[in-house]
Amino acid sequence: MMELNGTFLIQLVNFLVMMALLHFFLFKPVMGVVEKRNKAMKELEEDAARSAAEAGRSIAEYDAKMAEMKKTTASMIAVARQQAASEQEKMLKDAHVRYSETFESAMAQMESQVQAAKSGLRGEVEKISRQMASRILGRNV
Repeated sequence: MMELNGTFLIQLVNFLVMMALLHFFLFKPVMGVVEKRNKAMKELEEDAARSAAEAGRSIAEYDAKMAEMKKTTASMIAVARQQAASEQEKMLKDAHVRYSETFESAMAQMESQVQAAKSGLRGEVEKISRQMASRILGRNV
């Protein structure tokens, strides 16, 4: 067994003083550093979570804007196609009208030229017929 004498008491006091010194100079500063590190890690985790949430919102906004732009672009293309089709139809109608007018004008001009040629030929036919009759009959007709 163990004897309780003065050495034990000195060793106990020495142990308690050493524990107090270690606590004050070693354990307390180390625990402070660990606590600061844990606090910094927690702040970094919170910042990362905020950044991830903000990135998610930004992506959602971007996707919404892209969808809106696609809708706007599609409607603009549809309007442009409709305008182009109506302009094409108008141009075709105008071309048809101009063609019809030109064709009718050309036909009228040709008809008048035919009539003029016919009337000119009638006069010539009468003249030639009289000349031939005069030559055949030998007298003026």
